Amino acid sequence: MQQLQSLFGKIKDFFVRHKAARIAGIILAALFALVLLLHPHGTKTYLILGMDHYGSLNDTGRSDVMMLVQLQFDRGKIHAVTFARDMVLPSDEGRETKINTIVRHRGEDALVKTIENNFDLKIDGWFRVNFSSLISIVDAIGGVEIELTDAEARYIDRVAGPYPDSPMHEGSCHLNGAQALCYARCRKLDNDLGRGDRQSKLFSALVRATKRMTAAHIAALVGEMNHAWRSSLSSGEQAILVFQALWMRGAQVVRTGVPFEGFWHYGTSSVIPDIEKNALLLHEALGISTLQQ
Repeated sequence: MQQLQSLFGKIKDFFVRHKAARIAGIILAALFALVLLLHPHGTKTYLILGMDHYGSLNDTGRSDVMMLVQLQFDRGKIHAVTFARDMVLPSDEGRETKINTIVRHRGEDALVKTIENNFDLKIDGWFRVNFSSLISIVDAIGGVEIELTDAEARYIDRVAGPYPDSPMHEGSCHLNGAQALCYARCRKLDNDLGRGDRQSKLFSALVRATKRMTAAHIAALVGEMNHAWRSSLSSGEQAILVFQALWMRGAQVVRTGVPFEGFWHYGTSSVIPDIEKNALLLHEALGISTLQQ
């Protein structure tokens, strides 16, 4: 105890004798307090919709990508949950509906309500992109690194076309926008659930790519690319989200697919989930009960 008191006494004496050290200490303390004040807390949950067309985001189409993205700021973790596009759920009107058709007929808010009601979730907003958007975004950040199987590499070269500056092979590959789109759309190698897994891997690669980007670069990129998406969030809300997302650069992404393996069966050109079990497993995956305590 005496040694500890002596140490604190020496530190106090040092700051008394050195004015510059006092000033530096005050500045560091203020900066630390500012970081604590500005750091976002809690969670935010958004639905990302990928429409099955090129061109204008105003065009109608199916939402062949439906990804729930939950930002856990306190844990520095992101959950990416893909929903099978052929999954059938009771809509917010109570009708059994293939979920990738809801946006085309009734809009994004109807799909949000359908997912919220069936899985007991709270979604804070939605973002809508399409084929053209994905190509532009991936190219704007300089491409993404993804681990490919031999079959995936050959599929991309066959469908998207070989790019001499971006060759495909088994293992880690650098994909440009067109190749990333082809990868995200592929389901001929397996099924719709496999495609959902590839979409979440692409999202993980996009998050990893932000780690090498400065905050200024990301802010500038968002400003230049804001034409590439539509959102339920206002411009001000999107600006706040960009600032919050800067804290999550390169964050760990935990990938989940719904329906969960073993808790669904095939219908007529559709996937029929055990809704109650899938909702329970999704809550466990997201740690919702823990987060709410």
